[in-house]
Amino acid sequence: MKRILILLLLCGSGLFAASLKQTTVGYSYVILGDADYQAIEIGTSIVAITKKGIVRPYTGVEVSVPLFFDSKGSNIQNADNKGSGFGVALQVPLIFGLEIGGFYIQAMGGYNLSWLNDALRYIPSGANVSALKTAKTKTISQGFIYGGGVGYNFSVNFTMGLRFIKGSMNNEIINDPSADAIDKKYKTNYTKIMALIGYSF
Repeated sequence: MKRILILLLLCGSGLFAASLKQTTVGYSYVILGDADYQAIEIGTSIVAITKKGIVRPYTGVEVSVPLFFDSKGSNIQNADNKGSGFGVALQVPLIFGLEIGGFYIQAMGGYNLSWLNDALRYIPSGANVSALKTAKTKTISQGFIYGGGVGYNFSVNFTMGLRFIKGSMNNEIINDPSADAIDKKYKTNYTKIMALIGYSF
């Protein structure tokens, strides 16, 4: 699937008659293992699309930056997030879609790289709540993502849409948290639900 998307993107100049740039702003809800994050996401994309026709195929590449501002839960064993998580990510998917009378459906696949900061409450194994400790972690999370989206492009170049993205992340804690038993490397599933608005120019 990824090879097909790359070939379509490289051949876009011959298959498509128009190109446009689009800037989007959206709200994202991200689930990383048992941790939930909220983010404001800013993105820009370059899209090649046919000029005419009821059904207009298009392909493109996007770069987006989610800014995480809240979190809860934790994907780390015996730990619970205090709700003070924050961070930033870089997401680069390839996009292929169809627009039909303004409505569009799209598929995407690419790579996600996140830098996350969490303040954890950690309960040592076999201990009671009175043994609660605090651990602040800085984590790099990265992996391939895939998903799709639906939305509507208005005649004034304004767009609204929804996206659903999945993936599998490799996570590594890059600082030395005070909770000794926290695993420094681990894998988690990645899920993102996003609502966005955008403008094409």
